[in-house]
Amino acid sequence: MQEFLERLFAATPRTWVTTSIIVLNTSVWVLTLLAGADVMNPRPQRLLELGGSYLPATLDQPWRLFTSTILHAGVLHLAFNMWALSSMGRIAERFYGNGPFLLLYLLSGLFGALASLFFAAREAVSVGASGAIFGVTGALLAALVTKPHKLPAPLVRSMRGSLLFFIGYSLFMGFTTSVVDNAAHIGGLVAGFAIATIMAERFDWDEYHRHGHLRAAIAVAISIFAAYGMWRLAARPLF
Repeated sequence: MQEFLERLFAATPRTWVTTSIIVLNTSVWVLTLLAGADVMNPRPQRLLELGGSYLPATLDQPWRLFTSTILHAGVLHLAFNMWALSSMGRIAERFYGNGPFLLLYLLSGLFGALASLFFAAREAVSVGASGAIFGVTGALLAALVTKPHKLPAPLVRSMRGSLLFFIGYSLFMGFTTSVVDNAAHIGGLVAGFAIATIMAERFDWDEYHRHGHLRAAIAVAISIFAAYGMWRLAARPLF
């Protein structure tokens, strides 16, 4: 296992994407405070003004699908998401490489925001990086499910338990409280898992070097097509 970790860290020495995303989200939160948002519980209207996602507004301004993923509803919301991203993002970034990880994170966040348009964002302002973070979780789970023979067995056992606990606990909290956007969680999780099964993992050394760029391009192309379909459906009444 030690040899595997050494090769993994040598292949991706710096997890600068994860660090940059954490800095970006934290900086945006500070800016929301300077713009008058409350530290613990900012008003939904204020979050909407700053770029939150709410179906009527997002249909006219699609950029909210992205800006909503870097806004947070208070310091606790931010802290939990950044802790989860720091814990899992650095592993996933080394599993998939800096560039592919960035694509995976952005696309998962997009699908999380799109999924929210069918549920939470139809009735309230939706914000947060959790859809993208669940995508990262899904990507790690995909690696464990599809390539367990390429990973050290102790690492697979440890990660599988931690990931399933995180997913189960988070979804349970989402189904039992009204302030958690489980649609974004599930949308990001499914997207991250699906995208990661197309992409090549960096620890699968030969496959990554032979087809890594091609598989990443295919994943992006399929994602754009699927996202467009979801966008068109979101614009239609559910009933």
